[in-house]
Amino acid sequence: MKALLIALTLSSVAFAQVRVTIEAPPPPTLTISADIRIALVPGIVVVERFPEPQGIVVVYRSSQVAQVYAHHHRDLVSRGWTRVKYQAGGGSYKSEYRKGRAKAKLEVRDRRGRIEVRIKEG
Repeated sequence: MKALLIALTLSSVAFAQVRVTIEAPPPPTLTISADIRIALVPGIVVVERFPEPQGIVVVYRSSQVAQVYAHHHRDLVSRGWTRVKYQAGGGSYKSEYRKGRAKAKLEVRDRRGRIEVRIKEG
């Protein structure tokens, strides 16, 4: 009887599972205008960011230009924007988006280990 109790106890310990959930905070969001907001690419270092007339420039330290473009494209689409123009080549991507009457432009360029992202309204 004692052996059976020990066997049951040991077998229940062997099947015990511990589930750990780690929740990462959402990436910081930049507000460009009342219509345009973007989330920064998680896990990539922002070297600088500065405002422009009707927009913003964000410079990342990375060589993954396609992934950075894809992140910002998905972010805009998830916020209700529709891509109406697209051009890629030579390490750069350009897109235009519409959301109702509002317009936005996304440009992503590879600058030798730095990726420059320019987002403008209109």
